[in-house]
Amino acid sequence: MEPLYLVAVIKPRAERAEEVIEVLRNMMAATRAEAGCEFYDLVVGDDEPDTWLMLEKWSTRAHWESHMGAAHVVAGNAAVADMLREPTELRFYSAR
Repeated sequence: MEPLYLVAVIKPRAERAEEVIEVLRNMMAATRAEAGCEFYDLVVGDDEPDTWLMLEKWSTRAHWESHMGAAHVVAGNAAVADMLREPTELRFYSAR
C-alpha cells in the first residue's frame, strides 16, 4: 500500500480566525493519535497569512478515509464550515 499525502487549503474568515485555530488544534491533537497518521501539521506562509495549509501524511488512503469519518473530524469540520471564506480544498499526492 502506498502512503497518501494531502494538503488541505484552509481560508478562515479574518474575524473568525482565532475560533478556527482553536477547533483545528483540537482536531490535530486527536488526529495525531489515529492509526496511520504519520504527520498532521498546520502551517501558514509569510506571503499568504490568511491562507493556511494542513500538511498530512497517512500510511494508506484507507487510514485517511477512516479519519474522515472520525467523530472529532466530522464535528470539527461542521464547526468551522461557517467560519471559512470558502470550502476547504483538498489536494492529494503520492510518492514518486
